[in-house]
Amino acid sequence: MMEFTISRVCMSVCGLILLASVTVPVMGIYESQASGMESDIPEGIAELIDNFYRSEMDVFIVPMSDIIPNSLSYVEFEGHLITLTTERGVHKSGTGVMMISDQVFGYGDILKMEKGEGFVTMERLI
Repeated sequence: MMEFTISRVCMSVCGLILLASVTVPVMGIYESQASGMESDIPEGIAELIDNFYRSEMDVFIVPMSDIIPNSLSYVEFEGHLITLTTERGVHKSGTGVMMISDQVFGYGDILKMEKGEGFVTMERLI
């Protein structure tokens, strides 16, 4: 009876060691993928702005919560440069159209883009 108990304890310890050895690499992969996805966000925003400028719309309104990953993130628009700042770092991308904005846009903001002659104006509605 004692041998059975000891064998079960050994199996449990080996299982925990195996689980711990697999968890660390998996978490590293997750962090790498999450950071990679965040770097794609400014490129997506740039594509959105370029497509809006080429469209026939004059005004486009979008909640920033649909664009940026969380409430700790914010976006800045300067000239042709989009800068996304998150807790994991700063990610940048460029656009083909000039953007005019003197504001920083966070997760809870609503962004209004208005087309001008050769530029797009960015304003905060809320």
